[in-house]
Amino acid sequence: MEHGQGLTPGPDAVPQELLDEMLWVFRVEDASPWNYSMFVLVAVVLLTGGFLLRRSILANRNRKTQAPEKPTRGALSSVELEARGDQEDNHLNVLTETLLLAEKLPLAQEDLGLREKGGSSMSLPEPQESES
Repeated sequence: MEHGQGLTPGPDAVPQELLDEMLWVFRVEDASPWNYSMFVLVAVVLLTGGFLLRRSILANRNRKTQAPEKPTRGALSSVELEARGDQEDNHLNVLTETLLLAEKLPLAQEDLGLREKGGSSMSLPEPQESES
């Protein structure tokens, strides 16, 4: 008897079509085209990133070197002048409050100094009773 004749395939035998498909899916070939395409893709990404970075740097540099545009005092409309007047009033209010707080601060510090020196008992004026 010759080898392979008259034998029936066993239950673990894989059909030839499936073997051919597996050979095609898991084929081994030269990976050069894939490697070259990845290198080209990396080069394109790096060039694009470098271009965008350079453009951003130049835009920021130009923005800093250009003088800010401020309208002249005579060119302002009456509405803008009123708005500026309100802002100046608010600024004056803030300054006034700051000065008032600055005046109260030394008084508070003197009060703390008296407390630290041993004035645990406070002397309060006695309330006057009304005669009515």
